Amino acid sequence: MEPTAKYLKTLLSYYEEEVMGEGYFYALAEHFEESAKLILLAKIERRAADSIRPLLEKYGLNPSDESLLKLQGKAYVERHRTYTWSEFMKYIIDRYPDYLEEFAALERMAPDEDLYALTILTDHEVAVIDFAKKEIANDPNSSAPLHHYLR
Repeated sequence: MEPTAKYLKTLLSYYEEEVMGEGYFYALAEHFEESAKLILLAKIERRAADSIRPLLEKYGLNPSDESLLKLQGKAYVERHRTYTWSEFMKYIIDRYPDYLEEFAALERMAPDEDLYALTILTDHEVAVIDFAKKEIANDPNSSAPLHHYLR
């Protein structure tokens, strides 16, 4: 299956969004007391971006400069500056499943040989949602899904 222009545009966009997400979570680590957990979330975003970077190279896609993307991600912190940790976890639980649907749509557009990398991208969102649910439930092992993903 030959990749469509829509697939390539979406793939590039999602890569850039993951890099922005890394900057976003690092910036949030300066805001919340749970900085170690947010640094883990930033690492999750980096792993997700790295998982699809070879696809960008394969298709000759050129992402925006990472330092600019991270600055853009950092700017999103203002939206959540007034949130408590619990409210932020609830936001993740409510909003991030939408990303799963978007990633599933990307997988449906993808050539079969790209699916492995895209599954790694999708799995990162599952890990983040699981983490947030465990945080809400006060699970002392809430970071386990994040550590598992990073392995």
